[in-house]
Amino acid sequence: MPPADTDKTAIVAVSRPGAALARRLAARLADAELHLERRTGGDTADDTAQLYDLPLRPVIQNLFSRRRALVVFLPVGAAVRLLAPVLGDKRRDPAVVCVDDAGRYAVSVLSGHAGGADALAGQVAAAIGAQAVITSASDALKLTAVDLAGKPAGWKIDASPTDLTRAAAAVVNGDPVALWLDPETGAGWPDDAPLSGNIVKVAKLGDAAGRRFAATLAVSDRLLAHNLNCPLVIYRPPTLVAGIGCRRGVSAAHLRELLSATLRAHGLAEGSLAKIATADIKADEAGIIALAQAMDIPLAIYTAAELNAAGQAMADATPSAAQELLGVFGVSEPAAMLAAGAGGLLAPRTRSDRATIAAARIRPRTAPAAGELVPERY
Repeated sequence: MPPADTDKTAIVAVSRPGAALARRLAARLADAELHLERRTGGDTADDTAQLYDLPLRPVIQNLFSRRRALVVFLPVGAAVRLLAPVLGDKRRDPAVVCVDDAGRYAVSVLSGHAGGADALAGQVAAAIGAQAVITSASDALKLTAVDLAGKPAGWKIDASPTDLTRAAAAVVNGDPVALWLDPETGAGWPDDAPLSGNIVKVAKLGDAAGRRFAATLAVSDRLLAHNLNCPLVIYRPPTLVAGIGCRRGVSAAHLRELLSATLRAHGLAEGSLAKIATADIKADEAGIIALAQAMDIPLAIYTAAELNAAGQAMADATPSAAQELLGVFGVSEPAAMLAAGAGGLLAPRTRSDRATIAAARIRPRTAPAAGELVPERY
């Protein structure tokens, strides 16, 4: 099991000047964990600093494998040599930022985009008055960062590592890249990811076929059938919710299987699932709780009164077995509707012998009509 402090940023210093800067940074950086060499960092009593003994190699390699980010007060070359034996790839390695002992530069060294080292270098620089050094091509050239678009809004990327790399290269090289926004999903391109001049919007996904485009970017919460002959990167915005009703004691594995089958049968992408919803009487159901935790998705709980009101307002709704057992009109369909604020279901109630699941889509940000269910924004 990963340690409880996996999400912390480890700050490591060896020299006395580095230790002084590291203390300043730790006081200004959220979720920081300070590590100082005993002989240079232990002169001043400080309960927040963890003192270590040389050699540095095992210390820094252990932190690399157990923390989400490292800020090391070392020359870049020294840090790379120390970490070289434990490097994996940019999708799993933590962010690494190097700072010189004079505090002049904060250099993004590893996992600049995917791991957040570029952003961390900027935070470190602002905290100690240094200059951030970022060499990622998209940042240096002020181009669209393909692997970061939509990340602050919770978008997930659905693409092979090869297609993602080739699409990013196409943007950097100035090759024509298609962008398709699925009108059924309703999600627009994020305002904080300006489009490079070589990215061209197309009306239909099929318009990206042919030799005109070097890569295609698509924003959709649906499973897409395509015949493109170029790399495809699909962004999955968090636009879908699943309502779940179940018998007592159902397993998370059973619910996951039914959920996946339901979404797949209706052409919906699991990567866009933003929330799971159920009745308050099921709030302590171990299988539902475990499912939400395993998928890292929040769980929304609704009262019987809320479910009844939503269920009765649905034009095509039919009472479920829950009406007799739980005293509510239904669970899965009304819960999905409440969580999404939607006008209609994408996936009506699907049954197994132990559970029911329905899915709806969160509406884009528009002003609600009078009496309309208000969606939780994405």
